[in-house]
Amino acid sequence: MTDRRRRREALQCCPACAASLGGRSRGRRRGRRHGSRPPYLWLGLLGVVAALVPVAAMDGPDGASVAVAAPAVAAVPPAVPSPPARSPEPPRPAPSSRPARPPVDWRESLAHGTPNGGSLTGAVRLPQEGPGYYGYDPATQRPPGGAERQWGTAALVREVIELGVWWQATFPAQPRLGIGDLSRPGGGPFTGPVVGHASHQNGLDVDIRLVRRDGTEGPVDASTYDRARTQAVVDRLVARGASLVLIGPSLDLTGPPGVVVRWPNHDDHLHVRFPDPDGTGN
Repeated sequence: MTDRRRRREALQCCPACAASLGGRSRGRRRGRRHGSRPPYLWLGLLGVVAALVPVAAMDGPDGASVAVAAPAVAAVPPAVPSPPARSPEPPRPAPSSRPARPPVDWRESLAHGTPNGGSLTGAVRLPQEGPGYYGYDPATQRPPGGAERQWGTAALVREVIELGVWWQATFPAQPRLGIGDLSRPGGGPFTGPVVGHASHQNGLDVDIRLVRRDGTEGPVDASTYDRARTQAVVDRLVARGASLVLIGPSLDLTGPPGVVVRWPNHDDHLHVRFPDPDGTGN
């Protein structure tokens, strides 16, 4: 009896030994029949499979399945074409400058007596034209104003210039205001030769043309005047402290009683009086 046979018979003493011997024998025969494969081939195969799966399932702390997302790839927005460059706008012309205030030979002036019986010292002459106004001669009804007829106190001349500035700023598309008689250089009686006045003697009175409805500068009366814009002039004069505004009986103008007063022969102009700031004249 050979040694191999004796060992086999010795291991068959119980079923467990026989099973152990048979299992090892079969495993060796099976391994020899199919051949052994190196373990690193299996590891490489598993790595390829894992790379192909975008989301892996993992167990969370509570045993539930948790999905782990693969890293997102940022989307690249399509290129937007730049708008065509605009051609530069042509420069806008600068607004025309308004006429400068005219030079005035300012001096200390005094109104004496009353407008109907007074005189004037230190008279100031109103320039023939300025922003928003022009002078005209009532005798001819045309510019310029009479050289001996446009004198007043410094306060009155200043009010007339300020009225023109206001008019131009308020009604820039309208023609200028026409300014008629003020007083003579020394005040006193204001007679003819063609047009005279009972007042206008101490430099506190001024005549102002009504505003024409057709937007021109020239003679005007109740049938051709612009009521709304002439009323705006009256309101401005009252707001500035005029003590008297005489209007013709045919004019549809209004104002404070005792200040805006209807008077004959004033359907073509306003007769305006400002109080004497020094208190020497009325």
